[in-house]
Amino acid sequence: MLRHRTASRLAVLALLGSGLVPLAAAPAGATPGCVDETAPSVLQNGCDDSLPPETTLTASPAPNAAGLVTVSSMTFTLGWQVTDGDQGPFGLECRLTGGPQAHDWRACTSPVTYADLPDAAAGGYVLEARAADLGDRGRTPDTAPLLPPTVADTPDEDPTPATFTWGQDTRAPFVFVTGTSYDEITPTQPVVNGAGVPIRLNSSEAGSGFECTDNDRPVACTGGGRWELPDPTAGRHRFSARTVDPAGNASAWSEPIEFFVPRNLTRQRGWAKVTGPGYFRGDAIKASRRGARLVLPRTTVGELRLLAATGRGHGKVRVRVGKRDWHVVDLAGPKAAMKQLVVIDRYSGLRAGRIVIESLSARPVVLDGVVARPNRFPAANRTGRR
Repeated sequence: MLRHRTASRLAVLALLGSGLVPLAAAPAGATPGCVDETAPSVLQNGCDDSLPPETTLTASPAPNAAGLVTVSSMTFTLGWQVTDGDQGPFGLECRLTGGPQAHDWRACTSPVTYADLPDAAAGGYVLEARAADLGDRGRTPDTAPLLPPTVADTPDEDPTPATFTWGQDTRAPFVFVTGTSYDEITPTQPVVNGAGVPIRLNSSEAGSGFECTDNDRPVACTGGGRWELPDPTAGRHRFSARTVDPAGNASAWSEPIEFFVPRNLTRQRGWAKVTGPGYFRGDAIKASRRGARLVLPRTTVGELRLLAATGRGHGKVRVRVGKRDWHVVDLAGPKAAMKQLVVIDRYSGLRAGRIVIESLSARPVVLDGVVARPNRFPAANRTGRR
């Protein structure tokens, strides 16, 4: 900064008056502290304001951690700061890189808005802004005649412009949800008897994440192919998902996929627990005497299946719901650790009551699980999925 203007050039005047000008005279320079620019004269040195204003910049909206915004309009609030008491006047200049609205340095006023910008990858747009001392720009301190230069003219705009970089994605992705469980009897509401429920989740945009719900409760999930909903509870399930791209745009929720998880049977009087890798949830129950009973809680039944082991020499059981008729199920047949056996098909109407299962001989029977569900399915609850 050059503030003080050296008071006297009497020696120069004397030399001029005598007609003698020292050819090798060095510039006297200006002392620090100038807040404006003044050309030198025979009485004083020139003055150069060597401290330009500093630029401030604030953007709205702010990009996310990936450097992206989800809107096509950006607004910038610009300003300047001075620390030397300079009163200006000051102005602003902007330069935009990227997109069809790109331009070189030009005067701008705060706030600056760029609307209808096309989408671009992170870093696709760069705004630079700089403040300038307009009062000093048109002045140069080294224009006095007959005198050697005394002060260099430093730049009158911020040499380190404020810079803001961003990208833009305004389009929501699409989510693809596919249930891969197979059920020949009820293909749209399959019974799933594995440890997890296999589901395929994919997005139309690479790098997207996923949000999932099971019976309207959030569950952690991952996409990019096959994924399993782990350890689902017994009963009816409605699963839905959406995908969220790196910018934060979310797809619509998918149409729910439905599936049903059997009730795992646990030991009651007259039944023993058996374990094995082929059983649902890793265990089953076994009875080897006539009249061993299982009584399950009251429910409404439109379809009833037994998950049971079959084999040569296996016995029979009978099943009923409430006070309705008994249904006899023969477990003799080809050996299988678990087989689904339809006791009441889904077209037989509704009935309600306790489910009672009873062995009919001393031959062994191994039961693994029960599918008891109505044959009418209520509509999905879409609360909170707008």
